[in-house]
Amino acid sequence: MKYLPLVWAGIWRKRSRAVLMLLQIASAFLLFGLLQGLNSGVKQAIARTHPDRLYVGSSVSLGDPLPISMRSDIERVPGVKLVTPFLQLPSSYQQSTQGLPVDAVDAQAFFGMFPDYIVPRAAVEAMKTDRTGLILGSTLAKRYHLKVGDRLTLQSEPRRDGSTAWVYDVLGIFEVPSQPSGASAAFANYDYVNEARVADRDMSLLYIALADSVAHAPAVASAIDKAFANSSHETRTQSEGDLAASQIQRIADIDFIVGAIMSAVFFALLFATGALMMQSIRERVPELAVLKTVGFSDRLVMGLILTEAVVFCVLSSAIGLALASLILPQARSLIGITSVPLTVVAAGVGFAVALAILGGSPPAWRGLKLQVAEALAER
Repeated sequence: MKYLPLVWAGIWRKRSRAVLMLLQIASAFLLFGLLQGLNSGVKQAIARTHPDRLYVGSSVSLGDPLPISMRSDIERVPGVKLVTPFLQLPSSYQQSTQGLPVDAVDAQAFFGMFPDYIVPRAAVEAMKTDRTGLILGSTLAKRYHLKVGDRLTLQSEPRRDGSTAWVYDVLGIFEVPSQPSGASAAFANYDYVNEARVADRDMSLLYIALADSVAHAPAVASAIDKAFANSSHETRTQSEGDLAASQIQRIADIDFIVGAIMSAVFFALLFATGALMMQSIRERVPELAVLKTVGFSDRLVMGLILTEAVVFCVLSSAIGLALASLILPQARSLIGITSVPLTVVAAGVGFAVALAILGGSPPAWRGLKLQVAEALAER
């Protein structure tokens, strides 16, 4: 610890260069914190999904609808507890810019397999008798100032009577404490929507099934697909986590993108940092020679140079990661991230130490081999 003042003085010997290095290292770790934080956040969100919730879609494409007659066949598969059809009905409220998406489901089955959706039981029971009933997410209810008992008219795809107006009665409001953004939809009765629509009547976008246990879920998924093998509507059944991962993979390979970007950034940063450190040591050759003259050993001088590099890189990376931790929570509405994961922080510190050792080793080696007589020859 007694050498820290000497190390600190060496870091700030030339302030303009130190600030330049700090900014470039901090910027690199800010990018690292944001990209790797998002990547880790997505993986954590996938890990929090329920493996016993199975999504049954067409083997051709997830958007290829399936006949409603398949529901009874899925219910007969051993290990299936609940099944609901699932339709999406893009809708708007009052103005076209006021989106209010409606999902058509079997309310009893749907809320039975989504225990994280908190909704009054009476509202779910009321959906049995009120065909135009609607259970609304709390986010939408607050946004449009809606409450239980309201009747609202939404504009959506044409109905069989030629109208685009869909009338619903708000029977209840649900919340998702574990994921606030999950309360931004509304759930209507599948039968009501199906009978009124023109296109794809008696079809379901997909089915959601609940397995009797997490352990049996893979076998149940396989049994569902076998039940429809070689039929006109073959299925592909995925767990909730697998479905989320496949949808993200279709958009982009996040692991590859993050790895490629950060590899390029750290490769460039290594050369830039190493060059600046070498320049700093060349300017301080006489000072290092004086240290050796007053009794500092070769290894101690080498250690001081490496310590200087490590302290500076860790400090700069900490600033970058701190900035990332302030910016990243803005993505909480998308994937539930509240902060930079500790694993990302630890990885960032590790990369900073590695960067310091790799970038600081050449100048440190030069300090080790420095000869006092040669260094002071021109003095």
